Amino acid sequence: MNDSSKSDIKLPLAVAIGWGIGTVVPSIMFNITNVFLMRFMTDLLGIAAATAGAVFAISKIYDAVTDPVMGTISDRTRSPWGRHRPYLVLGAVVCGASLVALFAPPGWVVESNAAWYMLGALVLYSTGYTIFNVPYLAMPAEMTESYHERSFLMSWRVTAINVAQVGGLILAPVILVAAGGGRAGYTVVGWTMAGVVIVAGIVSFAMTSKAPFHEVPSGPSPSFKDQMRTVAGNKPFLQLIVIKFFMLLANSFSFGAYAYFVQRVLQQQDTTLSYMFATSTTASLVAIPIWLKVSKRIGKPRTLMLACSILALSGFSWLLADPNESLMLILMRPMGTGIAAAGMLLIGQSMLPDTIEYDRRRTGLERAGIFAGIYTTAEKFAYALGPGLTGIFLGAMGYVSGTGGSAIQQPESAITAIYLTISVAPAVCLMIAVGMLFFYELDEEKLKATTQAT
Repeated sequence: MNDSSKSDIKLPLAVAIGWGIGTVVPSIMFNITNVFLMRFMTDLLGIAAATAGAVFAISKIYDAVTDPVMGTISDRTRSPWGRHRPYLVLGAVVCGASLVALFAPPGWVVESNAAWYMLGALVLYSTGYTIFNVPYLAMPAEMTESYHERSFLMSWRVTAINVAQVGGLILAPVILVAAGGGRAGYTVVGWTMAGVVIVAGIVSFAMTSKAPFHEVPSGPSPSFKDQMRTVAGNKPFLQLIVIKFFMLLANSFSFGAYAYFVQRVLQQQDTTLSYMFATSTTASLVAIPIWLKVSKRIGKPRTLMLACSILALSGFSWLLADPNESLMLILMRPMGTGIAAAGMLLIGQSMLPDTIEYDRRRTGLERAGIFAGIYTTAEKFAYALGPGLTGIFLGAMGYVSGTGGSAIQQPESAITAIYLTISVAPAVCLMIAVGMLFFYELDEEKLKATTQAT
């Protein structure tokens, strides 16, 4: 379907839900790797914390090239299903295989070779994530040109993210404990989540069969260099990249520290993680329609500033937590996190297709893929930098690694590092994002004015 006049289009509900379901793939990938993988590497495979952090960081150098290239490939793809949609199934299959590689390593992977093996598995992870997520994020810019319809579309993505949290952050710890923990427990988690990821990609592909898309323009395509040069002229997009980087870096710090914090600081089992994420998920689902109304009233940039501020305050309060806190008090923080995260995801994601439309109206070029590729590059750098810096920081502060998965007595300096990683580091990143939002100018009126000017 090729529809070049979609400024007032109302997307079929099934299409919106189907596209939203696709986010289960990257969401599960992000959640279980950022929450569990660092601890799996340090406490089960015996990789030193600093080395594990370096492995995360090194694997993302590869992403600096692959995401923009995938965007170009996606933009130039010709198929009966559009330019971007065919990659949903292929990407999901590769993503599923990477989860098995990461959490169910073969028996010959031992402490002496684990770091090299995990580096290879993380490259596979990055490849699958790229193949799926770059075309996936390029789709909304073609599905509708309505400023607020995009927020509605993104509300289904936020809903799906919360559903994915049920699998990746609530059920995964339960499965891990039920399977006996250790490498055997992580193997069950890896295979289970891989199956969920593959099914989600197939369902999303099937349900978006009626999604509008743009055909590949006739004539020679601009070179990759030319595309990058003109992308650099899109000021709102560049601003959004920086804003999203610090927002995602904050989340990456928090998620990377949760598993350590619950076990080492609160001195509780992983089932407490399930309670925390269940609370966060419930609060997020309830908050989605509220954030939609707030956004229509005060605009997307101000709404995003408010959500970031709430999350910063909620995360900073972990400094007051200790092993004697009641479960009820512990769960108050994830409640605030869930409310804020819903607003950040909903509004932050809906601003990306706005910047892509802004480019199309300025230049007349169809380049959703290359924009999505650059966006996901920044996204994955943030996802990698958080756990990477967490591992390096923990190592520098004396964190003791192991291979049995048991709670090794940690020095006080390591406990302090965990506190700082879950509270101060995310808050600083979020305040930087808020500061950048003061200078963000692309709103509905400017978008309409750009249309009138061309």
